[in-house]
Amino acid sequence: MRMWIILAFLLVSLLPFPFLARIAFNAYEKKTSDTYMSVMQGEGHLLADKLSSGYFWNKQSEEMKGLIDQYANIYHARTVVIDPSLRILHDSYGTDTDHIMIEKSILRALDGVESHKYNKSDHSVETVIPIYGSDQKTINAALWTRCSVSFYDMIQKDTRDFIVMVLIAVCVALVILAYLFALSIVHPIRKLGRQMDEAAHGLRDQEIKVSTFNETNDIAYAFNLLKNRYEVVDNSRKEFVANVSHELKTPITSMKVLAESLIQMPDAPSELYQEFMHDIVSQLDRETAIIDDLLALVKLDRRTGTLHLSDVNINEMLERLIKQLGPLAHVKDVSVTFESHRNVTARVDEVKLSLACMNVIENAIKYNRESGSIKISLDIEEDYCVITCSDTGLGIPQEDIDKVFERFYRVDKSHSQQMGGSGLGLAIVRQAVEMQDGTVSIDSTEGVGTVVTIKVPLVVVAGSEEGGQM
Repeated sequence: MRMWIILAFLLVSLLPFPFLARIAFNAYEKKTSDTYMSVMQGEGHLLADKLSSGYFWNKQSEEMKGLIDQYANIYHARTVVIDPSLRILHDSYGTDTDHIMIEKSILRALDGVESHKYNKSDHSVETVIPIYGSDQKTINAALWTRCSVSFYDMIQKDTRDFIVMVLIAVCVALVILAYLFALSIVHPIRKLGRQMDEAAHGLRDQEIKVSTFNETNDIAYAFNLLKNRYEVVDNSRKEFVANVSHELKTPITSMKVLAESLIQMPDAPSELYQEFMHDIVSQLDRETAIIDDLLALVKLDRRTGTLHLSDVNINEMLERLIKQLGPLAHVKDVSVTFESHRNVTARVDEVKLSLACMNVIENAIKYNRESGSIKISLDIEEDYCVITCSDTGLGIPQEDIDKVFERFYRVDKSHSQQMGGSGLGLAIVRQAVEMQDGTVSIDSTEGVGTVVTIKVPLVVVAGSEEGGQM
């Protein structure tokens, strides 16, 4: 990983380097060419001054020709003297003497305008200088010079070596910076990975913390959050398994004690046998209820493919449930009334909503006082169907309200066992309601009564309306 980061850093760093180097070289080339032309121009002025004093008085002067050729040889250039009629008076190459030479720069020089330029395309330097007469007013000729010279020819060897050394130093510095940069990134990531591996294998209990960068800090925070959630789920699973084991074992233990007692009493009266057998049947019913509730929870835990949505008349559904629970209410001498504010039809999973309402109403009957009452109401709030169940029962202490939806949680364990409760009813209610994007809440006053409110959307949206049967 470190090598890839180094290569990536070098690529990003060196990618603009040719462009920056080109800009720097162009700037240096311009500065050097300007200096080179300035020197050429200065030497040209000296030659023009000498030519103006004697050349035209003695055109065949070998001394003047020698000065021109010497100047041309210094710069490895071609030097030409042109008179006002554009005729070449002298050519250092000796090829075009007495020929006509027409160029804009020469025409301008004959008008008194001096010029110089550096042509990058063919790496040539050109200077054109007017040659004045002895009165320094009349222009007798133009001194035209052109030489081919590259940028590397214009700078000294020491300068070239210096530039190369600078480039090498920059490259080495980039490599070192890339390595340090990669090391600064890889080290905290490896540290984070090592801590995560230790946590995954149970070798680390404390939270992971690598705050070198915001990114590693965010990763550590997300992993700690996931780890904490996993621990909560794992603890919940262990607690659930322990509770299930306890709840299933208790009726079995009771039945075993009753059966062993009957075995040890072969001459026991039939009344005692019947009493013990009734107790065994009661424990079997309790065991069956726990298993049924557990199976219901397992099916409700399947988040996908379990909703069977249909248009359900909620009024008729509640009336049917109240009728089914009528015998239980009669035994407890509890009156149940149903108040419907309007006719409500919702697109819900009828089986699951019925299961939730059944558990709520059944609890209201079981944990009600003698000759108590239950009021069930139905209404619509915005886009939700609202079912409220109010009873005059035992109530729930405030400190227990937030816990009653937990599996196997009982407010009064002895009383719940007498009623045959498994401690799973409200857990089933919450699971069945939340699967349909609904909510369930409890408001209770100990010794006064409890109000359970179920809200589900009038139209439940599900990813799939097909799934296994309840």
